[in-house]
Amino acid sequence: MNRFHRAALGVALTLACFSAPAIARDDEYQRLADRVDRLANDPVLGQRAPAQLDRARAALAEFKEAGRRDREQLVYLVERRIDTAQAAAEAEYLEGQRAELQSENDRLQLAIARRDAAQARAELERQRLQSQIRAEEAERAAREAEAARAEGAQAAQAAEAARAEAAQAKRMADAQAKATALARKEAELEAALSGKSPKADAAAKPKAKPAAKPVPKPKKVPAGGGK
Repeated sequence: MNRFHRAALGVALTLACFSAPAIARDDEYQRLADRVDRLANDPVLGQRAPAQLDRARAALAEFKEAGRRDREQLVYLVERRIDTAQAAAEAEYLEGQRAELQSENDRLQLAIARRDAAQARAELERQRLQSQIRAEEAERAAREAEAARAEGAQAAQAAEAARAEAAQAKRMADAQAKATALARKEAELEAALSGKSPKADAAAKPKAKPAAKPVPKPKKVPAGGGK
C-alpha cells in the first residue's frame, strides 16, 4: 500500500469515528419521532392528550439539537413524555368509555324503572278491576239475599196468618160446639124437671097465633049532612 492509500484510509477511519455517533443519534431520533407520530396519528388516542404530545415533541426537538453528552438523559426524557402522553390519552379514552357505559347503564336503569312502573300500574288497574267486580258481585248477592229474605218473610207471614186463621176457626168451632152442647144439656135438664122429654115438650107447645089486625075506626060525618 503506498502513502496515498494509507492517507485515504486514515481519513476514512477518522470520518467514520466522527459520523458513527451522528448516525446512531439519527436512528434514536427517528425511533422516538416514530413513536410520537404513531401516538399523534392514532384514531382513538391522537386527539386526547395534545398538551402532553406537545411536551414530547419539544423534548424530541431538544434531543435533536443536543450534544453527545446530554443524549442519554434526553432520550429518557422524550420516552417518559411520550409514555405520559399515551397514558393520559388512554386514561381520557377509558374515562370516556366509562362515562358512555355509565350513561348507557343510566338509560337501561331508566328503561327498567319505566317498565316496572308500567307493570305496577297495570297490576294496580287489574287489582282495581277485580275489586270492583268483587264489590259488584257482593252487592248483587246482598240484593238477592235481601230479596230471598223478603220472600221468606212474606211466606212466613202468610203461613202465620193461615195458622192464626185456622186457630180462630178452630176456636169458633169449639165455641159453637160448646154452645150447642150446653143448649142441649139445658134442654134436657128442663125436660127432666118438667117430666117431659124435650122432644114432646117441643111438640106440645102451641104455635103462636098471628096478631089480629086492628079494626078501622068509622069516619065522622060533617055537620049539615052530606050526600
